[in-house]
Amino acid sequence: MSERKCLGRRKIPMEKIENETTRLVTFSKRKSSLYKKASKLVEKYDDVDLGIISYSPNGKPYSFFHPTFGSVVGHFVSPDTQPSIDSGIVAANARIKVTERRGQLDNLDIIEKIISNQTPGANDMENLWEYIDNVNEQDVKRLEEWLDLVDPKLNHKLMMLENGAVSSTQAPPNNA
Repeated sequence: MSERKCLGRRKIPMEKIENETTRLVTFSKRKSSLYKKASKLVEKYDDVDLGIISYSPNGKPYSFFHPTFGSVVGHFVSPDTQPSIDSGIVAANARIKVTERRGQLDNLDIIEKIISNQTPGANDMENLWEYIDNVNEQDVKRLEEWLDLVDPKLNHKLMMLENGAVSSTQAPPNNA
């Protein structure tokens, strides 16, 4: 049994989780938590280079790199070497894509808020229209697919509500 030392804390003995299902679930939760923390770090410090490689208990590799695998490994292998112009351009492009995706996620959050019947503020509506102005063909196709899935469900719900409303507004039977 190995021991792990946490800064400012007592040593905690680590034991192998014997149950395979429990071990896989624990790995998955820890990996997810670690990647969320890494994402928040990247969001807070846009110019950070970050890489995580982990292996599941079954030996399957998982990785998280920002902005690119090459830039992170390059800094690790040769920390004092400046990146080449090509890798610098690739890294800058990756950072731009992350920023764009973050903006798209923010806009989707606004749309979700509107769809979930929350009253958006004036600023949210302004952002929504800005998003709509900048929407591309792929986004429109995704939205159409989503609407195709949601439309029958909404129609069914509407019909159920109308039927419920109609039956509750009808006069009771004569023998009641």
